[in-house]
Amino acid sequence: IYCYVYLALFAHNLAQTSVALRLMYRAKYLLQLIFGPDHLEQAAFDINIGLMLQTKGDSKNSQKFLESALRLHKKFHGTQSVQVAMCNILVARALACNADFREAMKYQKHALEVYSEKYGEEDKRTKDCSAFLTKLTQKAVELQKWLQNKEKAVVPNMMVSDVLNDSTISEMLATVNGIPATPATPAQAKKGESKVEEIKKLGDSEDLD
Repeated sequence: IYCYVYLALFAHNLAQTSVALRLMYRAKYLLQLIFGPDHLEQAAFDINIGLMLQTKGDSKNSQKFLESALRLHKKFHGTQSVQVAMCNILVARALACNADFREAMKYQKHALEVYSEKYGEEDKRTKDCSAFLTKLTQKAVELQKWLQNKEKAVVPNMMVSDVLNDSTISEMLATVNGIPATPATPAQAKKGESKVEEIKKLGDSEDLD
């Protein structure tokens, strides 16, 4: 199962996100087949899939997988855990991509409460969390003003600069999966690229065996 996961992460880093998603879906299916739908490791797999979908701009389906990960972390770690706070941040960013800023603020606020309690107000993680909440609040206000006066008001820019970009998503994937941020050697990269090309040639109708 983890061979699929690691190859998926490698494919994603090669900008082969469609291939990476096929591999992750396969890994998720096998894990569920063996251990059932509520195994804790499903949370990491759901985060992988959610972030990869965000790379492809599919924020709605991304949100569904991230919410699934959030549910599992709540079940196993409790609502005040750091794992739940991280998932809340990821869900908030997915919601921000859909311009649902008010709902995103709820998740971000919970994350901020946990980070403030666990790390303190001066910790970088807490400050970053607070800064993103401020941006969500500003966007929510801008959107509300526009909705109240569509005819006269200029359409606001709904993009939030802190929403995960491709580079940050790759870093987050490495963190979630416990992979050191060490570049692959040329030989490792070539071998990985070769395997990814083999998978691409299988075709959508064939299984990944």
